Amino acid sequence: MNIHNIGYNHSHDADFIINRPQGSGDHMLLLLKTQAIFTLEGESRVTGPDSFILYSEHTPQLYRAYGPQFTNDWFHFRLDNPDDEALLERLAIPKDEVIPIGDLNELSIIINHLCYEVYSENPHQDETIELYLRLFFIKLSNRIHSTQKEVGNTHFNKMSVIRTKIFNQPFLNWTIDGLSHELTMSRSCFQHLYKDYFGVSPMADVIASRIEHAKYLLTTTDISVKKIAEMSGYASEIHFMRQFKQQTGLTPSQYRKKQKITPKSGVLP
Repeated sequence: MNIHNIGYNHSHDADFIINRPQGSGDHMLLLLKTQAIFTLEGESRVTGPDSFILYSEHTPQLYRAYGPQFTNDWFHFRLDNPDDEALLERLAIPKDEVIPIGDLNELSIIINHLCYEVYSENPHQDETIELYLRLFFIKLSNRIHSTQKEVGNTHFNKMSVIRTKIFNQPFLNWTIDGLSHELTMSRSCFQHLYKDYFGVSPMADVIASRIEHAKYLLTTTDISVKKIAEMSGYASEIHFMRQFKQQTGLTPSQYRKKQKITPKSGVLP
């Protein structure tokens, strides 16, 4: 498999639309983080967040924003040999339909890593990308074919929505009181269930979402560190810098200097 264009956590305005009547000429995968309107086989329908679609090479692509924003991860790729196609078939990953899969965080993080690799100068770039892609599709298959117990678990579904909100809007003032109130749970019950489902505390996810958002802004923009702190949900620049270094081992300025890249031009998602 070979990626030739990729985007992580891209957001577009309400007038965003993609219309490729002949498809894109390659395979394209989207992770949908907001609602959208997709037209498939002549029928248009609203799709929810926490979904994905894998387009085949020549499947018409027509989709647009539904609401004030369209946010997604995406990549265009080609299958280099029969083994690649066999892998997707073995993992039973559907094509050309929007599939809800719940929590996208793990998959989105892999795409984030892939994005860095695609634009890096890593001497083992091709091998690394191949490994990340295989990992992504294995993890995607796990999400698609998760147990019915998980799919039918009301608490799990609600928790997944909350977790998606945290990672989609890291700049909000997330608190245990506010999150538990939203699910009409006690603080202790909410924290226990959250940790049980996702393996981390809710505030650890809040921190992770803010740091990931800050890393993205540091890498792709020239916005000041102070403004990035504010855009990532921090009231104090000092607190942001301290927490960023705790999580990454680098100050925001050091991270920007080390990681910043110039995005390549190419196909839009």
